[in-house]
Amino acid sequence: MKAALLALLLAPAAPAAAPPATPAPPPAAPASPGAEAAESEIAAVEQEIARGLAGLRLPDSPAPYHATVYVVRAEVLSIDGSFGGIITDVHEDQAAAGVDIRVGTPERDQTGVFGQDGAWPRFNLSLGPSAELTRHKLWLALDQAFRRATGTYAQKLPILARLAGEPLPPDFSGKPEPIVRQPVPAKPTDALDREGLRELVRALSKRFADHPAIDNGDVFVQVLRSHVTTITSEGVVLHEQRDRAVLAVMADTRALDGMHLDHGAAIHLQELPRATEELRKRGEQLVDGVLTELTQMAEAPMLDDDYDGPILFAGPASAQLLASTIAVHTGGAPAPLGENGRVREFEPHWQDSLGKSVLPAFLDLEDDPREGFGRVAVDAQGFVPKPLTLVKNGVLQDLLMTRTPNTHRKESNGRARLSPGLAWGATISNLTLHSKKRGSPRKALEKELLRRAREDGYEYAYIVESLRDGNILGPVAREGATSFSTGRKVGLPLPAKIYRLDASGKKTLVRGALLAPVSMRVLRRIRAVGQSAPALPLRIAPGASGGFAAETGMDGILSNTVDVSVSSPDLLLDGLELLVERSEHERLPILEHPLRRGQSPPPAPPAADPAE
Repeated sequence: MKAALLALLLAPAAPAAAPPATPAPPPAAPASPGAEAAESEIAAVEQEIARGLAGLRLPDSPAPYHATVYVVRAEVLSIDGSFGGIITDVHEDQAAAGVDIRVGTPERDQTGVFGQDGAWPRFNLSLGPSAELTRHKLWLALDQAFRRATGTYAQKLPILARLAGEPLPPDFSGKPEPIVRQPVPAKPTDALDREGLRELVRALSKRFADHPAIDNGDVFVQVLRSHVTTITSEGVVLHEQRDRAVLAVMADTRALDGMHLDHGAAIHLQELPRATEELRKRGEQLVDGVLTELTQMAEAPMLDDDYDGPILFAGPASAQLLASTIAVHTGGAPAPLGENGRVREFEPHWQDSLGKSVLPAFLDLEDDPREGFGRVAVDAQGFVPKPLTLVKNGVLQDLLMTRTPNTHRKESNGRARLSPGLAWGATISNLTLHSKKRGSPRKALEKELLRRAREDGYEYAYIVESLRDGNILGPVAREGATSFSTGRKVGLPLPAKIYRLDASGKKTLVRGALLAPVSMRVLRRIRAVGQSAPALPLRIAPGASGGFAAETGMDGILSNTVDVSVSSPDLLLDGLELLVERSEHERLPILEHPLRRGQSPPPAPPAADPAE
């Protein structure tokens, strides 16, 4: 975990247009003993930015017109336990910086070229503020960033020439007002409960021994105390200081036919965790729940056949579905430019649907940053986000906008988000799906589900209760479990808990189901909704490649994500298709699992038919 967390802080990320600037109180006196050194470092950064914009030039190349420097200092604690043993226990400080330069003009700069965005120069810093070291490192990074930007601009010119007849929006929109210079916040003094959390992880991971059907598994505690300072050539200086933590469980095993299965879940925290009795009880419920469910999945039968009837997304699955679709495809960033024009496959799918029906008329969709797990006081470019009605009476009203305009919207509405690892993009805050129609209880939804399934020729239907969380588990290990989307299709995560509902009302857990890639138009086929819409806290990667369907894994769950919440009632949909995973399963292990000694061996899988 140590190397992975550090690598993510310094890895290339999607580019940011400009840094956070906030309506904040007037500059105050230094808030802490280290504030003077921090202010001195900020002054050095501003001086180097000004010197770079004035002096960076190459023959026959555009001059820079905007620059942003991000300074990240973080305290990281990562503890990994398995079967009562501690695998990783790392506590360290980290410091790094990233540089983004724009060359040309706001009307036309180097950004938006397919495959070229996202390569910010990164460099290590001293753990504490150091004006001289930072000035030296930044001098080199600005030169590197400028040369890279001018090279991309040169690649963009012939593309623009081929698109001369197509009107394009500007590349950068107006700056935030007012321009704010926030004082350095006081550095937190409370210490991490390393010893207590280590013993908590050890105790929780011992519970794996009570589940002999599980082959492997880990209990994680990760804590990231980050301070991101954003400094721009426009005079903005912003500080975002956050404590974020996660207690997570990951486990994997094999079914009797050799199919590899994994499962995971997490408790997301926005403060430093303490090894309290309350957290221990929540952790025990988390571990036992994940391991019990994984055991049940391994014993469950495979999906019988492909299915294209109605599906009920119940419990967390409905919010996870919206976080995989709407959270990504309501973004306002236009498609990047490729050799043959706009690469439309990489443009959020609702961008051309403004004023059109995207949901049933009885549904509204609102994003409200004021309160909740995803609360945001100021976005990553200095704009104050306000409540935003995305969909009214089923009609798309607005998009999640940053300072990158499109043909429909020219200005930011404060939806730019930046992770501690400098992953960047337009993202939701607290998304809520509202229904004007009275919702139905679960039993009534199940009856309606079966009724609609019979109309489609089925005597059964399916209920999805959760989707696989790749932000915990990472990519799927089975090649055949990946459903590749093409064109204007959206790839959805695998169903984690999915039940077959028979005509009698009996529910049977099944495995081996894939959700086929789907058009965003499927959300117009929401036929009925449940009664309540609890808020589900999530950590998702920002931007067009983020959302719940992203697969950051535990290595990036704090550094490369932002906090959001999604509130949705149960959703009954038509138009989705379940596919049977038809790939060959891996062979069963030859050695007996150490926790299963003395138990009756599982029945061997059926032999292959020689005639096949």
